[in-house]
This record gives sequence, structure tokens and C-alpha cells, in this order.
Amino acid sequence: MGNLAAAGFGALASLVVLAIGAWLQAKRERRHWLRDQTLRGAVDYVTSTRYLLNKYWTVGEQGMDQDDRREWRRTMQVSRSTLTLLCTARTVSLANDVAEALYRLGPDSDKAQHTAAETAFRNLVRQLRKELGSPQLGG
Repeated sequence: MGNLAAAGFGALASLVVLAIGAWLQAKRERRHWLRDQTLRGAVDYVTSTRYLLNKYWTVGEQGMDQDDRREWRRTMQVSRSTLTLLCTARTVSLANDVAEALYRLGPDSDKAQHTAAETAFRNLVRQLRKELGSPQLGG
């Protein structure tokens, strides 16, 4: 009878350890998935925003191919939604600052507006690196 109780206790302990292991594995997979989704959204946002910042500064919204412009803005908006859902409030605020600075740019923009947009962009990239745990926090 004692052996049966010990075997039952061993089986129960094994099930508990198995359940804890499965829970920890699921938690780790979720953390990796969230980081991957955040990274994908960050890359898309940074890429599309950089492209639009450069184009808005050189030729302005009206000088761009409008289909191309719409596609880049669509990518920017989708990735911005991803950042809004997955990132901290600080990151979302900085992404909004970049978007607002972008909309103020044009070929007739002065140097201060261009500098403000570039500063907002650099601040966002720095925050994204921090949030994603990048070792390249220097700039």
C-alpha cells in the first residue's frame, strides 16, 4: 500500500512539473511572438516613414507618384496600428509625433520643420530599440 501511495504521489508530482513546464513554454512562445510582431511593425513603420520623409522633403506630396504615395502611407498606417496595439504609450506617442511631423513637411518647408521631423524620427527609433532590447542603443 505504501508503494502505491508513493507511486501516486510521484505521478502527481510529474503531472504538476509537466503542467508548469508547458505553462512556461507557452509564456515564452507568446513573448517571442509579441517581440516578432513588434519588430515587424517597427521595421515597416521606420522603413515607410523614412521613405515618405525623404520624398516629402524633396518633391512634396504632390510631386510623388500618388499610387506609390498611397501604398507607402498604407504600410505606415498598418504598422502604426501594430505599434499602437503592442508597444508602450511612450512609443505610440513618439510614432504619432513622427506622423504629425511628416504631414507638415513639403518642398517649401523650412529647415526647422525638417529638423523637427528628423529629431522625432530619431527619437522614435531610439525608443523602439530600447523597447525591443536592441544592443545598439547609441543611435
